[in-house]
Amino acid sequence: MYNLQDKRFYKVISLLIKTIILILSFWYILIKINAANNSIDFTNLFNESTVFFLSFTLLLMPVNWGLEALKWKILIHSLEPISFVKSFKSIFSGITISIFTPNRVGEFAGRIFYLEKADKIKATIKSFVGSIIQLSVTLLIGLTSLFFYYYRGYDSSHPIVAFENRNVKLFLIIICGILICLLFLYLAKKYFSTKIKSYFNIFFETKGSQVIILLGLSFLRYIIFSVQYYLALKVFNIHLDFALSFMLISIVFLVTSIIPTFAISEIAVRGATAVYFFSVVTNDSKGIVAASLLLWLINLAIPALIGEVFVWKLKFFKNQK
Repeated sequence: MYNLQDKRFYKVISLLIKTIILILSFWYILIKINAANNSIDFTNLFNESTVFFLSFTLLLMPVNWGLEALKWKILIHSLEPISFVKSFKSIFSGITISIFTPNRVGEFAGRIFYLEKADKIKATIKSFVGSIIQLSVTLLIGLTSLFFYYYRGYDSSHPIVAFENRNVKLFLIIICGILICLLFLYLAKKYFSTKIKSYFNIFFETKGSQVIILLGLSFLRYIIFSVQYYLALKVFNIHLDFALSFMLISIVFLVTSIIPTFAISEIAVRGATAVYFFSVVTNDSKGIVAASLLLWLINLAIPALIGEVFVWKLKFFKNQK
C-alpha cells in the first residue's frame, strides 16, 4: 500500500514539474513574440522577395538540431545506446526546458531524463563534454575571424578592433586556465574516491576518433546556423558580402557565447551585440535586430514549442515507473 501511494506521489510531483515547465516556456515565448512586433513586421515577412530566404532558413532548423541529436547519440552510447529518433526528442525537450533558464543551462535536463538506464550524473557530464566541443569550435572560428578582421585594415577606432585588443588575451587566458585545471584534475585523480573517479573518467573516455567526428558535426552545425543568420539578414534586405558577413557573424557568436545572460535579457543581448559589430558595414540597426530575433524564433522558439509535446514523456523520478 505504501509503495502504491509513493508511486502516485512521485507521479503527481512529476506532473506538476512538467506543467510548470510548459507554462513557463510558453509564457516566455509569447512575451518575446509580442516584444518582437516592435522590430519585425510579421505581415510583410512572407512576400515574394523574402519567402525563399525565409523558407530556406526554416528548412535548415531541423538539420541544425538533427546534427546535435546525432552528436548526443554518439556521446551517450557508452552509457545507454539510444535511437536517433529518441535522441532528437530529447534534444527538443531540452530546448523547451532551457529556453527560460540563464544561458540555457537547463538543456541537459531534457536530455538526461529521457534516458532510462544511464547514470544521470554521468549523462550530465557527457552533455557538458558535448557543449565544450561545440564551444571550442565557436571560440576557434570566432578568434580566427577577429584576427582576419584586424588585418583587413578596418579603422582601428572601430569598437571591433578595440574589443579585440582588450579581450582576446583574456579569452586565451581563460581557455588556458580551463585546460590547466583539467590537466591538474587528471593528474590528481588517483587521490579521488572510486565513485568520484568514475565520474571524472567520463571526461576522458571518449575515443580520439569520436572526438574528431564530434568536432566535425559541431563544425557543420556552426556553418548551418551561420548560413541561417546570413539568410535572416537577407530577409530584412541587408545584402552583404558573404565572407564579411560570416566574419562578423562569427564574432557575434563568439561574444554571445561568452557573455553570461539571463533568460529575460538573452534576446536583448543578442540583438545589441549584433548591432554593435555590424555597425561597421550597415546603419540598419532595426534590420540587424530583426534578423537576430527571427533566428531566435526559428532555432529556439519553434523547437521549444515542438518540444512541449516530448516533455510530457519525461520521467523525473524512478519511482514513477
